[in-house]
Amino acid sequence: MKLLIITQKVDRTDPILGFFHKWIEEFALHCDQVTVIGQQTGSYDLPSNVKVISLEKERGRSNVSQVLRFWKLIWQHSKDYDRVLVHMTPIWILIGAPLWLIMRKPMYLWYEIKRGSWKLSMALLFVKKVFAASKHGLPKVAKKQVTVGHGIDIDTFRPVFDRREAGHLVTAGRVTRIKHYDQLLRLVANLPGTHLTIAGGTITEADKEVEKDLLSLMHSLGIADRISMGWVAPEEMPSLMQRADVFLHASQGGLDKVILQAMASACPTVSTSIAAQEELPPECRATADTLLEQTQKLLSLSLEQKQVLGDHLRSHTERDHSLSRCIERQVTQMQ
Repeated sequence: MKLLIITQKVDRTDPILGFFHKWIEEFALHCDQVTVIGQQTGSYDLPSNVKVISLEKERGRSNVSQVLRFWKLIWQHSKDYDRVLVHMTPIWILIGAPLWLIMRKPMYLWYEIKRGSWKLSMALLFVKKVFAASKHGLPKVAKKQVTVGHGIDIDTFRPVFDRREAGHLVTAGRVTRIKHYDQLLRLVANLPGTHLTIAGGTITEADKEVEKDLLSLMHSLGIADRISMGWVAPEEMPSLMQRADVFLHASQGGLDKVILQAMASACPTVSTSIAAQEELPPECRATADTLLEQTQKLLSLSLEQKQVLGDHLRSHTERDHSLSRCIERQVTQMQ
């Protein structure tokens, strides 16, 4: 198989999309050739059968210029691929479909966001399959949907039980309203002896407004000295998960990969996400009203009880969401 992958960014140091570097490595194990077109590129080190090409957003190319370059590249490299996989951005299916239909290149999409758009609806008309981490990955279940797991690198996210720090609460993800970090700040205010790491930062102006509100709230609650907030480099995330006493997740949307990274690290995890309820045992499920109570229960477990729970969470992640299984399932569906 010769695969063309379209993605937003190829950069192993990126705090949001750095994980995709491992995905490309894994695809390279199953394909004769992999060509990756990224809107922008940064640091990468990939196998010899992988070619990375940038649309040069990092050089300031306009959207129109990127589209024109995209059309040129997918035509110019047409002999280098026989299938197309677009990661998370259905707009590129719509932009590329006219040429790919002419060239008879089957199209596939990976998508895992609960909110939809006209772009997703239109893209589903052109793709053969749409891959998702769970049945909750799309706004509504599609006939073409195939659940393949979330692709967690379980060799990198692994437990080291003697590194756990008592009372260290961790959450992760971009600072946005939908993450409900304000709920977690109020939770910390009601849990003396705990401290919270928010491994996430801002991208948009709206994010910066949320960050200001959170800074104001933590000072008004008198817990600013117990909160750490900011981006954490991808290579530092496994260590952070290993040190966490409990991982918190207050978003109610889809199945965020950070939940599964924590589970792979055998970290006791509590989430309010609807999608996560099917992945977690009862003691790890919560609502906005029960989040504090469930967190207290997990914190009160003995070291032995936390290890037993952690082993169960890791086993589930390894079975259903490991990187190798995720890529194997996608490759099988595309063959």
